[in-house]
Order: sequence, then structure tokens, then C-alpha cells
Amino acid sequence: MKTAKELVDQINAAEINAPHNVDEAIDMAGVSKVATIDLDEHRWYTTGTVIYRVGSEFFGVNGPVSLKSEDMSYSDIGMTCEAFEMEEVPSVTYRAKQA
Repeated sequence: MKTAKELVDQINAAEINAPHNVDEAIDMAGVSKVATIDLDEHRWYTTGTVIYRVGSEFFGVNGPVSLKSEDMSYSDIGMTCEAFEMEEVPSVTYRAKQA
């Protein structure tokens, strides 16, 4: 199984134009998608970071995650995705106590 660092290096070298195209460019066997975070709305598209898990390691791929026009493709945006290693950070949340 590949490490997160190896996958990050392969993704960055492949110059992918959208996070959902990663599995078309490199072998993602044993990798699972965890979440999409940090969404940023633009006029014609939305960018975000897609988090993946491989073994006990995590990595993210930042780039356009959705288009707002049917006439556009991800290559029209002119953005190359950036991959980077990540770490899981536990967080605490609160809710109303159930009676």
C-alpha cells in the first residue's frame, strides 16, 4: 500500500484539474474519501479540499469541486489541484441535553 506522502507527490506531479479526477490519474487502491472541507464559492465554481485516508494517514487535495455552469469544464477554470499531507484533529461539539 502506498503512503500518503507517495500519493501526494504523484498527485502534484500529475497536475490534475479537479479533486474528483484524482482516481483517473493515479492508482488510488486502498484509499477512501473521508470528507470535503473549506468550501469557497466563486461566481462560476466552488473550490474545496477533499480529504482522503490511506491506512492511518490522511492527505487533502485542494481544487475546484463543483461547477455552476453546464457549459464549463474543470479545464476552463485554469486551476491545478494541490495535494498535501494532513492530520486528524479531534474536536468537541455540544448539543441540547435530551430529557
